[in-house]
Amino acid sequence: MILEFDQNKSKVRQLSDAIRTAISNGEFKEGDTLPSINKISAKYNLARDTVYKAFQDLKEKGIIESAPTRGYFVSNTVNNIFVLLDIFGPYKENFYKELTANLPLNYRLDLYFHHYNKRSFNNIIQDSVGRYDLYLITNLQNDVYSEVLDRLDNTKVLLVDLGKFKKDKFSYVCQGFDTTLYDCLTSGLDKFSKYKEICLVFNAKSEHPKSCIPYFEQFCMDNNFAYNIITRDLNSFDIVPGTAYIAVRHIDMIQIVKTCRLQNYELGRDVGLVTMNDAPMLEVIENGISVISTNFKQMGKIAAEYIKTRQKVQVYIPTQLILRGSL
Repeated sequence: MILEFDQNKSKVRQLSDAIRTAISNGEFKEGDTLPSINKISAKYNLARDTVYKAFQDLKEKGIIESAPTRGYFVSNTVNNIFVLLDIFGPYKENFYKELTANLPLNYRLDLYFHHYNKRSFNNIIQDSVGRYDLYLITNLQNDVYSEVLDRLDNTKVLLVDLGKFKKDKFSYVCQGFDTTLYDCLTSGLDKFSKYKEICLVFNAKSEHPKSCIPYFEQFCMDNNFAYNIITRDLNSFDIVPGTAYIAVRHIDMIQIVKTCRLQNYELGRDVGLVTMNDAPMLEVIENGISVISTNFKQMGKIAAEYIKTRQKVQVYIPTQLILRGSL
């Protein structure tokens, strides 16, 4: 067991983590007896109380046990899980919280973000090869397969959220962005009918899949709505009464709310507003902001079940229009 102490961190935590890593790497297997408190204390020049507290931490997590005749021994192996998400927005926080809440304590998750940067995405995955028991990955793009994934054992990979590409060899829990958008808009047809025009606010900087745009256009044409697609910054155009806006980014949604306040436009009456990806704040802004979203908590639960059972799963989580006062 390799252990080099960082003076800025707790020695108890560092020793506990080192033992967990050694168990995960197979140095100590399930049922193996660990070195005694005295041996570890002498080898690493640690106080016996420090070693004892590290052992107690591992016992509380269910990783080791103790018996009078055996000392401390490994009761459960540690499972190291690699999690690579795009960004840590409120909806991904819901996913991650649900994921961790449904896993036993002997699962250790290392969380990374690629922020849609191809170099970071490739480097993070390449550095992870062979170091983890399972991999949960949000792909770089929704409709383009990232070939760096071929470096991983596909039986140990769960693709999360994005995945409009051939992925039969992988497990996945994804959401749809195309026909699902059309279906969501159709479910709110009565609400949209109050407005003269529908505008999709799709900033050119947005990472939201652009493949959804034709389905927005088709919905408008099928239902005889005048429509517009706005790709420039919101500061460069006026909010028009009698228009329903679908803002892909939360930052654009907030700008529309601010502008409506300044112009004394009432959301849900003068101006309609829908955004993407639900978050707690959307329930309390104004009279509530309508949202098109998938259930990220359900996604987290399914991901946790995959980790625990390691059984192949291939699921699309339904997307729905949640109606609130803004439409």
